[in-house]
Amino acid sequence: MSRPKTRMALLAGRAQLALARQGHDLLEQKRDALLRELYREVRVVHAAHEELEAAMSAARFALEEARVRLGAEAIAAAAAAATDDINVDVEAVTVMGVSAPAITPRNLVRPVRLRGRAVEASGPVLELVAERNEQALTVALRVATLEARVRRLAREVRRTTTRVNALQTRVIPDLETETRGIALALEQREREDRFRLKRVKAHRARGRPHVSDVA
Repeated sequence: MSRPKTRMALLAGRAQLALARQGHDLLEQKRDALLRELYREVRVVHAAHEELEAAMSAARFALEEARVRLGAEAIAAAAAAATDDINVDVEAVTVMGVSAPAITPRNLVRPVRLRGRAVEASGPVLELVAERNEQALTVALRVATLEARVRRLAREVRRTTTRVNALQTRVIPDLETETRGIALALEQREREDRFRLKRVKAHRARGRPHVSDVA
C-alpha cells in the first residue's frame, strides 16, 4: 500500500529508510563478527578431529593387541562384565548471542575400580583398552560440543545473511523508490502552486481579476 503524497508521509518514509539502512549496517556487522567466530571455531573443530583420530587409532591398536593376546572371546566377556554407564551433563552456552548445547567438559578416564568389572575379568591388557577408549570418548564428546556450536553459528550466519540481503535488495530499494516518488510529487505540486500564484499576480498587475478572485 503506497503512502499518500504528503509532507508527513515523506518524513515518515525517510525516517523508515534511515532506520532500514541502520539495521542493514548493524546486521552486516553482526554477520561479519559471526563469520569470524565461525572460522575460528571451524579451525578448532579441525584440530579436535585430528586429536580424535589419534585417540581412536590408539584405542583400535590397543583393542587389536588385546584380541591377539587374549582372544576375541575374552574381550567379549570383559565387555559384557562392564555394567556401569558413563553419565555426562549437557548445558546451554551462548556464543556471539547464539545459544548452543554443550557437554560439560570432564575427563572420562576412570580408575579400574570404577569400571564395573570384576577383578577376575580385568587385567593390564584389558584396562589399557578401556583407558584408550575412555580417552577417545572424552575427545569425542568435546568434538560433539564444538560441532554443535559450529552448526548453530552457521545457521545464525545464514539467517543474518538472509535478513541483510532482504534489506539490501528489497526493503531499502523499495523505500528509496517510494520516498523519491513522494518527493517528486511534492516538488511538482509546489511548482504548480508557484505557477498558479504567478498567474494570479500577473492578472492582478494588469488589473484583470483572476477566476479565483471572482469566485
